[in-house]
Amino acid sequence: MTTDINENLATAPTDSGGKVYHLRLAKGDIAPYVILPGAPERTMIIAENWEDVKVVASYREYKTVSGRYKMMPIATTSTGIGAASSEIALHELASVGVHTCIRVGTTGVIQPEFDLGDLIIPVACVRHDGTSETYIEPEYPAAADTVVSMALMQACENLGYRYGVGIGYTSSSFYIGQGRPTEESANTSLRKFGGLYNPSFMENLIPDLQAAGVINIEMEASGQYVVGRLLGMRMGSIMAVVSNRVTNRWGEAGGEEKATKAASEALYIIKEWDVKSEITVNLSKRLRIGNF
Repeated sequence: MTTDINENLATAPTDSGGKVYHLRLAKGDIAPYVILPGAPERTMIIAENWEDVKVVASYREYKTVSGRYKMMPIATTSTGIGAASSEIALHELASVGVHTCIRVGTTGVIQPEFDLGDLIIPVACVRHDGTSETYIEPEYPAAADTVVSMALMQACENLGYRYGVGIGYTSSSFYIGQGRPTEESANTSLRKFGGLYNPSFMENLIPDLQAAGVINIEMEASGQYVVGRLLGMRMGSIMAVVSNRVTNRWGEAGGEEKATKAASEALYIIKEWDVKSEITVNLSKRLRIGNF
């Protein structure tokens, strides 16, 4: 019996050309230093700071672009929204030889010293991402790689950007799980269950996180930190503040462009440290927000 189906291993599927199934990449297609935005369109925004830019692959939410930053080969791959889609990207990036990744994205802040347009570098996260718990027990920490975090701080210093360093909170939810209530304008069919669904825990979520010293909320970092570390990758992140939950303000204030530039600069710094086998930092604290 013959078939036209292109069969391969269910445990490690590939496309018809033998490349990893979702990212459509093979070993050697991209450099091992990669920036991870969520949205596919952000890959081209990141690459505006590069030379020799090339779209390598694009499938579903995963778009990969390569180029050179200060002559250094570099790449960016979008991961989609949330830790679940990030897990797919990280597994497949690791399988094609990527060893260092920096997430670039947006975030909300919950401490008064931060505001729209600031940059946040989470060195660790509370794990409510909904994916990392399938890998390892919840007591395992979601921590960024120390070298990556130092490079991100040094990049912000080099570029003159205000930044904060601290502990973040990763949620698998954008609305209820981040304390955003269901609005009165929601579908009236919800009312047949007795009213709009706004569980009582939401009232204490942000105050409790504030009391614990958590500085920001987003949807990917803890999952990427845990999964990436378990795959042997160096992980870190830098995020632009677009939501201030203290003042209830939302807006893009130039932070996204700064975050993308800082990520490219940080990977360049890491590559230099890797080549020299030496880490040198010069953090003045004049640009750093908070006391972490």
